[in-house]
Formats: sequence, structure tokens, C-alpha cells
Amino acid sequence: MKNKENLIRIITLLVAILLVVGIISLISNFRLNQKDDATSVGIVLIGASDDNGWNQSHYEGLLEACEQNSCTMFCEELVSEEEAQVKKAVSRLKVSGCSCIFLTSFGYKAYLDELARTYPEIAFYCISGDGEEKNTSSYFARMYQVRYLSGIVAGSKTKSNVLGFVAAMPISETIRSINAYTLGARKANPHVRVLVSYTGSWEDQEKEKAAAKALADAGADVLTYHEDRPYTLEVAEELGIYSTGYDYVADEYSDKFLTASIFKWDVLYGRVLGDYLSGRANFANDYWLGLTEGAVALYPFSSQVTEETKKLVASEEERIQTWRDVFSGEIRDNHGFLRCHEDERIGDDELFNLIDWYVEGVEIYE
Repeated sequence: MKNKENLIRIITLLVAILLVVGIISLISNFRLNQKDDATSVGIVLIGASDDNGWNQSHYEGLLEACEQNSCTMFCEELVSEEEAQVKKAVSRLKVSGCSCIFLTSFGYKAYLDELARTYPEIAFYCISGDGEEKNTSSYFARMYQVRYLSGIVAGSKTKSNVLGFVAAMPISETIRSINAYTLGARKANPHVRVLVSYTGSWEDQEKEKAAAKALADAGADVLTYHEDRPYTLEVAEELGIYSTGYDYVADEYSDKFLTASIFKWDVLYGRVLGDYLSGRANFANDYWLGLTEGAVALYPFSSQVTEETKKLVASEEERIQTWRDVFSGEIRDNHGFLRCHEDERIGDDELFNLIDWYVEGVEIYE
């Protein structure tokens, strides 16, 4: 009898040990060859790390996160979205010992799965796009939330009721920003129209400046953009008209530069890198952080922004964080079709991957 009881105790103990091991495995989920020495982290940039725009903001954000976590950062810059260039850059980061690599341009995601299969020991994080492999994930910030708020500022300031928006290409990332900006502008001024000019490139100084000037000629008295560099702001300053910025602010502008929608990449990279280093990285879930987490913010207001506008922005920011996100309630597209009902919210999958329509008030300028 006593032998039987001892056997039961042993079996129970073994089951308990197996359960504990299983739980630890689930919690850890994914951890790649962590070493006792400093972890090497890589970043791939499409432009220069000192471009006063998209690439510099990523570079500085990840560098700060690496310093906070005692990691060593390696950077590959000026890497075009061509397959051979991306693969060579990743290969060099592999040789440098990087076990975690961040791909920071939209077009890089086309090669993500192949890279992940080639280097299964490396964790790949890709901006605006994830892959099918277990060592890939997507990360981004909810820029559209502060785009909406900066739209309120622009809509409050316009006298012509026409805003100009220079954008790279019609993908989900840019379309949701255009839509959010327009929704914010029309919250402040229901008569606003937003003219959008696409350049077809993330950085082309000649095309971007030409597009910005054309939009101003078409009546836009506030300009903004969704490109890697702030060429549109330069045009606004030259013409003496209002503007709102995007992504990163490195230069000094006049008081007609009203505010900017900026990324706080140090916050986002700190979160992602912290999860990776602690073994909490979950590649089943993508990272999409916003106002609540501090991953996006508004740049300080110009003296040209009124107290009334500031109050409306503050009220809408509180609503976004505590009640309803930007893309909720009744929303119609620019053809009059109802896209979202009063008691609905547009889901993250559509916003992140699928949105290909424009809200009421948007006009594509040819």
C-alpha cells in the first residue's frame, strides 16, 4: 500500500514538473541564442542616419533604446529597397554578430520571410509588415492618432478651406494618415478639402517641392506631407504659408509651422527590445503602440495656434485615449458610401493592411 502511495506521489511530482516546464516554455515563447555579453542589434535604413527625417528618427530612437539596455548597435544606411542590397546589408549585420535586426522601410518586407528562413537564429522586426516565419514580427506606431490632432490644428487655421498633403505612394500607411488628418481638419472645420499629391517615392526633393508648390497654387494655405524628408516644410516657409510637420523635427521654422505629428521611436524600440532581451518576445503579436503608450506625440504648438484650438485638441486626445479611437463613429468615404456606423470602430487589420479608400473631403490632385 505504502509503495503504491509512493508511486502516486512520484507520478504527481513528475506531472507537476512537466507542467512547470511547459508554462515556462509558453511564457518565454521565443528567445534566440542570448549571450552573456552585450547583445548586438542591427538596423537597416533606406536613407542616411543624419537626414533630419525618417531615417535619423529611427537611428536615434534605436540607439537610445540600445544604450538603455546595454546593447551594441550596428547600422546599415542608404540601403535601397532592391532585394540584393537588402540581403547584403543583412548579411553584413549577421557577420557583425547581430541577433536582432530592425528593417525600417516599407519595401523591405518583400524579402522578410526569405531572410528569416536564411537566418533562423536572428529575430527580424519589420516596419509596417510581418512575415509567416516564427522569427518575424511587425512594429509601428499609431501615427494616425496624432495626424488627426494636427489636422484639427490645420483645419482651425485655414482661410481658404483647402489643405495640401504631399505623400509618397497610396499604401495603407499613408492613406490612414491622410484620412485621419482629414477627419481632424473637418472636426474643426466641416468645409475643409484636403488635396493629396503623390510623388511615387519616399524621397525626391524635386518632385516633392513641385507637388507642394502646385498644391499651394491650387489654393492650399496649410501644407503637410508623408515623406522621409521635410521638403514640403521648406516650400511652406518659402511661400510664407502655414504647415504641420511629420515624423521628426530637426530644424527651426517660423511661427507659421504650427505643430508636427512625431514618432517617439525610443519608446517603441525600448518596448520591443526590452521584450526581446527578457525573453517575452511574442512573434504571434505585432507591435502597434500609440498615444496611450507614448509612442506618438504632438510637437509643441506655435504661437499661431489659438487657445480655443488647443482646448479642442486636448479634448479629442482624451477621447481617443479613453473612449473612442479616431476611426470610430459614422464615417463616409469621398464617394458618399458609409464605411463605419455610429456604434462601430474600424478594426486594426483593415487600418494596418487593407484600407484603400479615402474619407469625405479628400481629393486626389493630379
